[in-house]
Amino acid sequence: MKFLRKQDKRQPTNRFTSSSFNKTEQPTVVTVANHPEKLDKGLSVLTCLLLATGMLMVYSASHLLSSRIYEGNSYRYLQIHVIACVIGLVGMYVVSHIPYRFYTRHATKILIVAFIGLALVFVPQLSASVQGAEGGRFNRWIRLGPLPINFQPVEFAKIALVIHVATFLSRNPEKAKSFFNGIVPNMLVLGAAFGLVAAQPDFGSALLLATTVCIVLFVGGIRIMHTLMLAGAGAAMLAALIIKDPYRLQRFLDYFALWKSPDAANYQLGHSLDALSAGGLLGVGIDNSALKIVRLPYPHTDFIFSVLGEEFGFIGTVTITLLFMLFIWRGLHIARHADDRFGGLLAIGMTTLIGLQAFINIGVVTGALPTKGITLPFISYGGSSIVLSLVSVGILLNISRVRREPPTNVRQP
Repeated sequence: MKFLRKQDKRQPTNRFTSSSFNKTEQPTVVTVANHPEKLDKGLSVLTCLLLATGMLMVYSASHLLSSRIYEGNSYRYLQIHVIACVIGLVGMYVVSHIPYRFYTRHATKILIVAFIGLALVFVPQLSASVQGAEGGRFNRWIRLGPLPINFQPVEFAKIALVIHVATFLSRNPEKAKSFFNGIVPNMLVLGAAFGLVAAQPDFGSALLLATTVCIVLFVGGIRIMHTLMLAGAGAAMLAALIIKDPYRLQRFLDYFALWKSPDAANYQLGHSLDALSAGGLLGVGIDNSALKIVRLPYPHTDFIFSVLGEEFGFIGTVTITLLFMLFIWRGLHIARHADDRFGGLLAIGMTTLIGLQAFINIGVVTGALPTKGITLPFISYGGSSIVLSLVSVGILLNISRVRREPPTNVRQP
């Protein structure tokens, strides 16, 4: 994370400053070369590999469930998923050609639209709610008019918050060190968004959003003491929210009970671990998972990694984990070589959104983290998540088009 802090001392664009000519006796001038139109092919290939894996796994994990729910139509979930992937790929291509500085000019408007979307899920005439496992209802989607399509505004809000924080830090780098002028304004915005998302309720997305914003703030240069204060306040708030909700508290108690006795695992985690164990080293083969039929909950969304582990074994799960690690590496590479401070912080935010969500999901299904409903980017079934994740990749690709290369010596004639 230190690379952006060091990079901030450089000039944001490929221009000489007046100080470059203060000493005329110098035989060389050090410049930083910008190379436009060099799209990061590695990130594109990794995204396509993950997306192709997702299509395969969504069919394998959902076709029996789809046939049971949709009267014999085994391809219903796959059809919706493929449509979302196509829309997302088109969006990724379009966004990759939109100069990323466009977002800093319209950061406030984007943020307002995001808050409007988060508020609309509580309007009965517009929202599309579903029954939750704990008996309550989830208000997470907005119906898009007469179309049979629902949109989840929290996915857009994640991107909007990252754009807002990156814009604030790039326009006011001196305020990053100030608690009242730098930390407080961003925490007020984050707190409002966190409250709206947690009220849906979507505790997993709210936690992901808060963690991502705090990471961007840290990379953007806030003081270590302020970072520790935010971590402490976040831990206290997290504990309060868990204790307040009996269902959420029970999940955490079940998780800690697992460390004392493997037999104490809760229903979801127990069957997830059974599926991973059944896969062994090489797996039982594509579409041969037995646990996905009746025992494994949400096999095509939250626990699709468990199905992948059963069908492709330890080798398959390690391969997917490595693909996500490579994705994060390419995202950090783009951030490191971004042409300016805003581009670097924006790239950090987009990479964190996808990478952190991936490892939370993997951590949950393997028992490394408490059970929390959060999908695996590019692989789990889901319209809004797929589309907005691909849009995030499009933003990263555009940042990679104009990148800062290592300094080169240009000799004066």
